[in-house]
Amino acid sequence: MRWWCSNDGSNWSWTWKPYIGAWAIVAAVAVWLWRSGAFRSEVPARRKISLALGLVLILGGTDWPLSTLGAGYVVSAQMVRQVLIVMIACPLVLFGAPESLGRWIEATPRRRAVLRIATHPLLALVVSVSLLFAVSAPILVDPLVTSQLGSFALDLAWISAGFLIWMPVQPPSPMVPRLRGPVAIVYLIGVSVAPLPVAFFMTWSPTPIYSVYELAPRVWDTFDAQSDQELAAAIFQVAGGLVIWAQIAVRFVRMAGGGGGSTAGPKFRGTLVGATPATDG
Repeated sequence: MRWWCSNDGSNWSWTWKPYIGAWAIVAAVAVWLWRSGAFRSEVPARRKISLALGLVLILGGTDWPLSTLGAGYVVSAQMVRQVLIVMIACPLVLFGAPESLGRWIEATPRRRAVLRIATHPLLALVVSVSLLFAVSAPILVDPLVTSQLGSFALDLAWISAGFLIWMPVQPPSPMVPRLRGPVAIVYLIGVSVAPLPVAFFMTWSPTPIYSVYELAPRVWDTFDAQSDQELAAAIFQVAGGLVIWAQIAVRFVRMAGGGGGSTAGPKFRGTLVGATPATDG
């Protein structure tokens, strides 16, 4: 039994091979969240469901078969992992995180100062996208995925980038988002556009750019490395973009409906009383 996914050069098998590192990390985080009050009865159900789903997606993206395929057989599976965790699981976990986490982050002036720097929109976008570029570079991917520790380092980098991307617009409760309303929408548009050069390079490259996936044993005989790379680029562009734009659409609808930027004014909550006619003398 292995502790993390990596490319060991073996032929693909559909025999279940759990990674104890993935299970141990997710289990430890789940226990900590439970003890921190994330699943108490007074917590809204949507937050508990969001957190549980986020943890399940993270486990699904770091355990067999998806992680095994992504680490050493098909790069398209690696892109599915990144979309599932960075674009879906990370905001779900942040939304459902216990309030004790948000209060801990803001408990001291030093932590608040670090938070202000880390959640600065431009810095968060540049750092997170740079990390995503780095973990997609063949010069790093090819040597690192051949060892469990190297593969773990790559996964840790892009998962961290996922949380960093979402912090300016979806911090743990009761923290106030750095960006709200139209500014948050503009930021998310930037998130959807910034990583596209990676996908464009994968799409237009005449040859496979990753030797580890090109030389890996074929999972499906008719699915060669070039087709795999083109599918990976499509997943990164289309699936990742759709998830981001779904977030943008939800925020826009809420804003248009009065959740933010409404000019309708406060709703009347009193009791209407009919006017009494005036009487003479």
